Amino acid sequence: MNENTISKMNFLRQLTNIVKSNLRNIIIFVSLCFVLFLSFQIYSNYSSNKIQKNSIAFFKVQNLEDITAITDIITKLSNQNNFYGILSKLELIKVNLEQKNNQEAITLYFDLLNNKNLDPIYKSAIASRATYQFIDLNFSNLSLDYSQAINDFITYINDELVPYQSTKLELVYLTKILEVEKNNIEYKNFKEVNDMYNSIINSEVASSAIKERVNKIHEFFSNK
Repeated sequence: MNENTISKMNFLRQLTNIVKSNLRNIIIFVSLCFVLFLSFQIYSNYSSNKIQKNSIAFFKVQNLEDITAITDIITKLSNQNNFYGILSKLELIKVNLEQKNNQEAITLYFDLLNNKNLDPIYKSAIASRATYQFIDLNFSNLSLDYSQAINDFITYINDELVPYQSTKLELVYLTKILEVEKNNIEYKNFKEVNDMYNSIINSEVASSAIKERVNKIHEFFSNK
């Protein structure tokens, strides 16, 4: 028996001994890998089924007329921490506004805006929508006061997002117009609103559409 054969036999014997002595650990490791793989598959299937169920439930709402049934479904969906949870919360806000539950709508808006997983661009879009809605509501009924909520919504509009810079300027201007209306202030003599108007008209970031809208509002109140 030559040395190479002896060496190979010794190597195989050592390998066998190592495997035998560590067999229990190897079995445990392989078992853990299998359990982890199985768990991942179960979780993936569960998540997929859950998203599918959420999707079906969300679009089912669009065909319902019973407001109680609609509210029950979207309230449950709104508690989900996923895409349909966000959509459902927006739908729930819509329902609350239609039912004049404005304070509940405000609470739901802030729930969305304080969601740490929500991208700044989506927060800016939601905050802009909320601000426009509550400015409109406040113009419709000047005895109400949503100024605090409106100003807070505006703070969630990200200044670094170029598309929302002009939107934010317009919204701030509209808050000044609301202040004029609520407090019976003479528009021409209200320095803050006129400064805001000039800031928008001379702004490099304000879009032409917003400048045109603001200019029409300015002319209307100047000649009122």
